[in-house]
Amino acid sequence: MRYRQAPYSPDSEVAAMLDALRDEMAQGTARGAGRHELTLVLNGDVFDFDAPRVIDQKSVFHDLPRSAEHAVPAMRAILADHPVFIEALGRVVADGHTVVFISGNHDVQLTLPEVRDLVRARVVDAALAALGEAPRSDEAHEAHEAHEAHARASLGARVVFRAWFHKTPDGIIVEHGNQYDAYCSYRYPMVPFGRKPGEIQPTMGSLVCRLLVSRMGYFNPHVDSSFMLSAFGYLAHWARYYMFSRRSLAVAWALGALRTVVELVRRREPGRRARLRESLAAAAQETGAPLRAVARHARLFAPPAEDRLGLVARELWLDRAILGLLAVAVALVWVLLAPGWLAPAALVAPAGLVVYERLVPKLPLDATWQRVSRAARQVARAHRARAVVFGHTHTPEGVWEGGLFFGNTGSWSAAFQDVACTKPVFAARPLVWLKSDPRAGKAARLSGGLVTWKSGRFEALAASVPPPAGQRSEPLAPLPPHATAALRT
Repeated sequence: MRYRQAPYSPDSEVAAMLDALRDEMAQGTARGAGRHELTLVLNGDVFDFDAPRVIDQKSVFHDLPRSAEHAVPAMRAILADHPVFIEALGRVVADGHTVVFISGNHDVQLTLPEVRDLVRARVVDAALAALGEAPRSDEAHEAHEAHEAHARASLGARVVFRAWFHKTPDGIIVEHGNQYDAYCSYRYPMVPFGRKPGEIQPTMGSLVCRLLVSRMGYFNPHVDSSFMLSAFGYLAHWARYYMFSRRSLAVAWALGALRTVVELVRRREPGRRARLRESLAAAAQETGAPLRAVARHARLFAPPAEDRLGLVARELWLDRAILGLLAVAVALVWVLLAPGWLAPAALVAPAGLVVYERLVPKLPLDATWQRVSRAARQVARAHRARAVVFGHTHTPEGVWEGGLFFGNTGSWSAAFQDVACTKPVFAARPLVWLKSDPRAGKAARLSGGLVTWKSGRFEALAASVPPPAGQRSEPLAPLPPHATAALRT
């Protein structure tokens, strides 16, 4: 799990990029074209609550309840472990800009008020430090308290949270995108709770991460190709890392897969109209979007995996394992009981497994990512948006279609091609940066698109302005995994 260690964290790169953005805003304002303001959107999965906890410098597996009782200490530890990142956010807020945190499937705990309060307080502390607002002497204590309370309220208003999506005044929709992935979607993203009040319902993706992938130390959850393997690929992986060790890949898989299914069944919360109405109303109130548009948006969700257990068994290879065991058992019984001349018929059972594999192919991960990408177009229609930006898939994108922009913020996570973490999947860091003139209101023209941060510079990767009517900018080839920010000025 070297990818979890401090030397491989992108904190310093994020901080340098944010400082460069602040400089861009300051220079734009100095040119006399009005004040340039930045809305920095951290588009989900910024914090990983599904990763093993670190206790006494060791990774400790867990499946703790997703409640404030456990989420607050975890968030406190994460923030303490990443001061460079928090200080950089504080400088953005201190400059008068806004930071928006969107909940992703790995940090859905950001919907909890207690977690939001903690994050906001830490960012405000960093902003006060950037402004030089250090505690003063006792003689001015009362005056200082009143001043600090006012400053905190003002700065805190610039730290915004969105449980589902963020909508800007100039028609940009930013959303993590997990709601279109059955393995990671929530029935009610604004109130993602199960049967116990205040305890978030686990998704299949969350359970697999906690109970399966994180317990297999040679898999990197930030690199899909490290764990989405074929049967031969898993066999080769076992031979390379486990065959001569005391650890069992098969036992870790079997226990994790079975526990995942059991937890999905045990905690399943059927759909309820009252909860749905509550979620839609909360989204409209939080984002300012019309309720009708929010309702159309919600109809695009993929049903949670807990409603599709056959799909879950297929994804976890449980169906093939069970059918394989049955095929072997039937073949053995046939060989033992049938006349010798009928013994070859025992091959019918294994052949049936091959036929099943052919007739019911496993849905490739790319198909899920394509569904997420297609949903962006439907979201744009639901809100009459001028741009839709997702994350989740780890694949940066940026394309203008008919005057609308569709993008994906990609990933800044510790993604490497090798276990030793010496070969990054991509050297450049992606983000979406859109610009408009707020003085023009809804008529403001959008420009910008997908860019990368590399070697201390921003580089555009797609057309920065919409192409002429009827034309489409060329989409980008897949770049790196998990960009944390969709940006606009």
